[in-house]
Amino acid sequence: MLISMTGFGRAECQDEDYTYQAEVRSVNNRFIEINTRLPKAYADLEQPLKKLVKSYCSRGSLSLTISIANSNENSGEWEVKPNLQLATQYVEALNQIRDSLGLVGEIDLKSLVGLRDIIKIEPLAIDPAKNEMILNMAAEALASLQKMKAEEGANLQKDLAQRIEAIEGHAAEIESKHPLVIVEYQEKLKERIKSLNEGLDLDEARLAQETALLADRCDITEEITRLRSHLNQFRSFFKTKEPIGRKLEFITQEINREVNTTGSKSSDITISNRVIEMKSELEKIREQVQNIE
Repeated sequence: MLISMTGFGRAECQDEDYTYQAEVRSVNNRFIEINTRLPKAYADLEQPLKKLVKSYCSRGSLSLTISIANSNENSGEWEVKPNLQLATQYVEALNQIRDSLGLVGEIDLKSLVGLRDIIKIEPLAIDPAKNEMILNMAAEALASLQKMKAEEGANLQKDLAQRIEAIEGHAAEIESKHPLVIVEYQEKLKERIKSLNEGLDLDEARLAQETALLADRCDITEEITRLRSHLNQFRSFFKTKEPIGRKLEFITQEINREVNTTGSKSSDITISNRVIEMKSELEKIREQVQNIE
């Protein structure tokens, strides 16, 4: 079954006064790229979280966000604390200045509030025991992401199967039309020679030779055989459980190669039209395959 690289997953858990939330988004990428946004208190979890993401996803550009909020809906990532030690030093210093210079006045809260670093804003102190909870929540979000990617992959597979079937149909038409092209060429060549020779007898041996040369030059038997093989191989990947996006990209290139060769070997308008239709389907397949993990 095909898996898309596009999806979204979300999970949430409650612990005391705090709500923890994990969100993960994924879009297509040739390789795997993981970006994380974490509260500073959980910076040490960046590598374990990236390892967790890789255990679920093999390709794609993924963004994982962990957020914390407290019960009154304010951010739970920071704590505001008084720097009492520094404030004490400020008061002592201000008292010394007042006494040394013979100044008057009291040192009150207004005198201190504007001084630098009196108030400290620090990352929320987190119990290391909560790390496991965060990892489990992220795993739940990733499982939700994978479910959405599988649903999208099923839709992609249905679309690709229809386009592969359409190419097979065009190839069958080309294969049935090709022998007639040789006969039509032979008849046209015969009529042309007659007109040039003003009705004189034809050299049947030479006509047969020219026809044979054309048949050899325009023979597409091998191309059609390889094309069918590639199409069957493409379809067989629908049953695999491993990531096969890159393999499908390669097979698509090989299908395109056979279609181009088939087109270059024929000047018949019907065959040319079928080749154009196959190329149109292949272009859509190429776009879809880029979204497959």
